[in-house]
Amino acid sequence: MAFLGLASVAMALLLLFSPAVLGQDGQLFLNVYVDGTPGKALVVGNVDDISGLAFLNTSDKIYEDNGQLYAVCDSLVEKYGDGWRLSFPASGDFDEYHAVFFVSGGFAFQEINCTEGLEILSTAHNDSIVLDVQGYGLTDPMVSFSYAAS
Repeated sequence: MAFLGLASVAMALLLLFSPAVLGQDGQLFLNVYVDGTPGKALVVGNVDDISGLAFLNTSDKIYEDNGQLYAVCDSLVEKYGDGWRLSFPASGDFDEYHAVFFVSGGFAFQEINCTEGLEILSTAHNDSIVLDVQGYGLTDPMVSFSYAAS
């Protein structure tokens, strides 16, 4: 599965982020990897309180330890018209919010929606699309985007 290579990269990033976020309140630093055959997503990173991530309630596998999160979810991505839609809600107050979404398999963005106060950077590289979203001082941030085969 394509998650193996991405998981290795994600774990390396997780180790890089760990010292910067431990012990701080209201922070979320997550990477979300969507496989080329949509449906499942790998969520890896750090978050102060996972209770604000309701999509984890239906996750296949979760590993959470002291703010470090590794989860395989099938509730983030759904069929949407000719393509797919990813919805990523987070409840709570966040001093810092940084989520990066990686979608492999030759897709292109159709529409991107984010809570006011979030800044986005989208790019396409090596048959993948990437959406980098960050913001500060946010309450209940929401990111959603639709994509289809390019």
